[in-house]
Amino acid sequence: MSKSLKTIPLCQLQPSKLNVRKTGSDADLAQLAASIEAHGLLENLIVSKAQKTQGADTSYEVVAGGRRLRALKLLVKRKKIARDHPVPCQLRARDGLTELSLAENIMRTPLHPADQYDAFAALRDEGLPVEDIAARFGLSSAVVQQRLKLAAVSPRLIAQYRKDAMTLEQLMAFAISDDHAAQEAVWFENPYAEVSAHSIRRLLTRSHVDARDRRARFIGAKAYEAAGGVIIRDLFDTENEGYFTDSQLLDRLVAERLQSEAAPLRQEGWAWVEIWPEADFERLNHFGRARTVTVKLSKKEEKRLSKLGQRYDELVTALEDEGEQEASAELDCVSEELQALQAKTIAWADNAKAEAGVIVFLDSAGHPAIERGLIRPEDRKPEPRKSKQAAAEPSAEATGYSEALLADLSAHRTAALRELLATQPDKALVALLEVLVRVVFFDAYPERCLKIVPSLTDPGRYSKSVGESRAAASFSERHAQWQGRLRAAETLWSWLDGLGEPDRHALLAHCVASTLDCVVRRGNERAADDGNHLAEALGLDMAEWWRPTQVNFLGHVTKAEIVRAVSEGVSALEGRRLTDLKKHEMAARAETLLASSRWLPKPLCSPSSGSTPAGELKAAE
Repeated sequence: MSKSLKTIPLCQLQPSKLNVRKTGSDADLAQLAASIEAHGLLENLIVSKAQKTQGADTSYEVVAGGRRLRALKLLVKRKKIARDHPVPCQLRARDGLTELSLAENIMRTPLHPADQYDAFAALRDEGLPVEDIAARFGLSSAVVQQRLKLAAVSPRLIAQYRKDAMTLEQLMAFAISDDHAAQEAVWFENPYAEVSAHSIRRLLTRSHVDARDRRARFIGAKAYEAAGGVIIRDLFDTENEGYFTDSQLLDRLVAERLQSEAAPLRQEGWAWVEIWPEADFERLNHFGRARTVTVKLSKKEEKRLSKLGQRYDELVTALEDEGEQEASAELDCVSEELQALQAKTIAWADNAKAEAGVIVFLDSAGHPAIERGLIRPEDRKPEPRKSKQAAAEPSAEATGYSEALLADLSAHRTAALRELLATQPDKALVALLEVLVRVVFFDAYPERCLKIVPSLTDPGRYSKSVGESRAAASFSERHAQWQGRLRAAETLWSWLDGLGEPDRHALLAHCVASTLDCVVRRGNERAADDGNHLAEALGLDMAEWWRPTQVNFLGHVTKAEIVRAVSEGVSALEGRRLTDLKKHEMAARAETLLASSRWLPKPLCSPSSGSTPAGELKAAE
């Protein structure tokens, strides 16, 4: 092939249809233009004289170097160079141009990433600022900083990467730490055959606190750094705000701030005030509740409460019908104001405060939460029990009858009472409630004539996240309200007998619900199946009560399950987009995508739409 070197004005160059690169020709064009502006054209264009050339205005077709031609024209558009800017070209005859273009595009080996990182580091060491390096190569400063950060990884690990013993993703994970010894220990002293990028980050930051931790959210990066704390930020994980390196400092700051939150409460007259780092709902369930008094709102507040209630119903309906984002945001504001007004209707008398206290803790979102009117387990006064012998002996002594005769007579009395109780449902309801309330609220299992023994179950024994769910919070709030209204155990019957029918039914429903146990586990499969019938009868829709998050679901299943969830709940396209992400990134992204959906895993679907929990357990076994 004949060839010659020629400098041609840019305005005489045009793309050639013989150029084999048809796809991706505009990729990273701004980056290429910046490099040409800073360093000039490092490689000649390969051109051929255009067939349709008239007079002195000879034009040339660029067979190889189409991206460089586009970059040059971009510089003209930006007024960085003139239209007739001289371009060095290699002029070729028209025979074999397609083969030439193919060879020019295929016979290239890109620079190894490790060599690129070393080169950036060398430029920095020569005194070139990061911003200048970025400008010369058409990159963002963040990209240059990322690559310079990789160049700071242990040379032994870089050598492993050069030998293909490590992936680029794993190498990037090591950049979370500057400690070469710690980096090398994770790689060379790890007993496992394979260590993922996520595991590398976790091992290098195991003494640190993730910025998504409730404590870190509560204090905030600004206050933590102002107190002398250091935050390690991962340049390669833009969704994570970093890691708080001093957990002891963070705990101290949390305790100090919670103490300041608790200070006004100590002026309210409570017997004690405690701060907890986070809610322990299993422990809270063992506390009693002080009796409350109802406070009447002002006319203005009552009017506002009624208006908020109506708006709340409207927003819930709008969300069910259309799922509008604006309605969801307004619903949060309305709910918050409603709760604040409803809280004003509940108060505690001074004598109740004198034997009760308050706990201040952090909720799952990192916000301070307050539980008032709690009675410590050791301060609760359980109903005194009498031994069977002590209960029986006085009757025998008082009547002078034998034990056999007493049993015979009392059997007749029992039969008569049964018949009367069966014909008076209102009194049967009071008798049932007395047994239930003594167990549910007074923690008393006395020997009583009605042989109904409720068994209470705490779902928190089987789930770390259920205690902070909306359902659990609502149930706990109702429990506290009833506990505040109850009277002493000695007067319980008369108090229950004097309750209005709606209140009596509401209290019965709450006590019965306290005994419900549909937790799927070995030995409880039948109860789970019964729960399916109850769910259908109650019209349960778990999409109203549960959303998949990293904490309660996505962090505990495989990547394939996360992809399947997003594909089913959002779209197959969004599911495919997750496949290249790391596990924790995938879970975080999936949580965001599924937040507005109504997707549920099979064990939470209604029995008619999928497999039952018991069926899932049997399949697992």
